[in-house]
Amino acid sequence: MQTRTRDGLILLLVGVLLGGGLAWLLGRRQETPPAAPRALDAVPAGALLVATLDLPALRASPAFAPFLREEREIPGLGKVRDVCGFDPVAALTEVAIGIPAAGEGGDFGLAAAGAAQDEALLACASKVIEARGGQPVVTTLGSFRAVRDSSAEGRGEIAVRPGGPILLGGGAYLRAMVDAADGRVPAVGPSGAHDDIARAVGEGAARVTVVLTPEQRAELGRDLALSGAGRSPAASIRAAGVGVALGPEIAVHGVVLCDAEAPCAELGAALRAARDARAGDLATRLIGLGALLERVAIDAEGKALHARVKLSAEEAGALVDRLSSLRGLRQPALPPAPAPRLPRGDDTSGDDASDAPRGDAGAPPPDAVITPRQRATPDAGAPPPDGAATPPRRAKPDAGAP
Repeated sequence: MQTRTRDGLILLLVGVLLGGGLAWLLGRRQETPPAAPRALDAVPAGALLVATLDLPALRASPAFAPFLREEREIPGLGKVRDVCGFDPVAALTEVAIGIPAAGEGGDFGLAAAGAAQDEALLACASKVIEARGGQPVVTTLGSFRAVRDSSAEGRGEIAVRPGGPILLGGGAYLRAMVDAADGRVPAVGPSGAHDDIARAVGEGAARVTVVLTPEQRAELGRDLALSGAGRSPAASIRAAGVGVALGPEIAVHGVVLCDAEAPCAELGAALRAARDARAGDLATRLIGLGALLERVAIDAEGKALHARVKLSAEEAGALVDRLSSLRGLRQPALPPAPAPRLPRGDDTSGDDASDAPRGDAGAPPPDAVITPRQRATPDAGAPPPDGAATPPRRAKPDAGAP
């Protein structure tokens, strides 16, 4: 073989190898790792309400971080970390809550995304069920494993799969969530009515959207008509939402979508009047909400009604602390309960101590003294048996005696 021919073949071979290697590298670069499961992917389409929480953003906020750092407890059992050996919430990144539009009252589902320790979580849930006297049962639902208390059917169950998400719900809705997460039924996003209102609200660390079905809107119209408010602009509401964006300032943005522009403008006027009335209320001002309400801007923009307000992190933290302290206030101590009334037969003379006004010490006044024997006698006005004598009773001013 001539040297020129040999060199040409070598160059061709090197070119093929280099070209193949480059193609392989490019192919490897184009292969993206599978996306981590999102909590919203487990909320079935057709939900009435959808709420989402961005946990890393909330943990980074001075106003909301204290609530996520608190040691969580299981009522009657102690701290979650002590019971389970770990805190399942600590590794979560996103939470989504869905309430079905068509379902029994109280139906809801919760989906949480993040690093899910599936076996440890199932073991922890089983331990809690047993500690409460229940009977844990572990079943397989699609790609998930679920645990529930077989002695308390209908009280909900937890489902999880390796890598997440974690699902909490009950009955048919939990199974619908499993089907949505596995791709067997459509999920609530990324398109549809909830996506429309979510785009209008904008991004936020916390967001809630509500979409009314045609049946619910018709029922709302009938209820308004029965109440004499058949022409209320509320009958035109299609959807509503609110979002909280965190940053140097905390921005709250609420949106209402209407059928037409005129009802939205009328609804905006009604909400502004309600805002002004509430802002001037003494109780509202005492908890620090009056000045904040005065800053809420309510504007109708076509078929959408927007409400916006911004507050500093310090204002938000102070408001959250104030509301938390109000929730923690105990009810004032009640005065001592009066002594139970004993049956007195036909006696209606009013000699029973429970009918007499009490002084500061809780005892009846001197003109209503009742002896122990009188308390034990069914009929205080009858003579004692066997002619036994009792201490004389002091006459009452209103007894009719001269």
